Amino acid sequence: MVMEAPLSRRGSSKAARPTVASPVATGSAAASTEIPWTRIDLDLYEVSRGGYIVGYVEVVGAVFVALGGARYDRAVEVSQHVTFHAAVDVLVRRVL
Repeated sequence: MVMEAPLSRRGSSKAARPTVASPVATGSAAASTEIPWTRIDLDLYEVSRGGYIVGYVEVVGAVFVALGGARYDRAVEVSQHVTFHAAVDVLVRRVL
């Protein structure tokens, strides 16, 4: 599953303006950010990059454990973080 989020937030000075249909589409008008994770269990998230699974983030108490590998049963612990986004970022930026 890929979720798309707008690049600007409501109330921001850089808020997205409504788009008007035009014959020529520009790349900046359709800009969006890909969120590379999917929740697969109560405390487990699957992280992907380019359509391939690169790892998992497991929630253990107040710690987010980054596990690298395409299969959960064979994934190896890469690092531990106090924020979810830091754990996801490590897996997405990891060189395979």
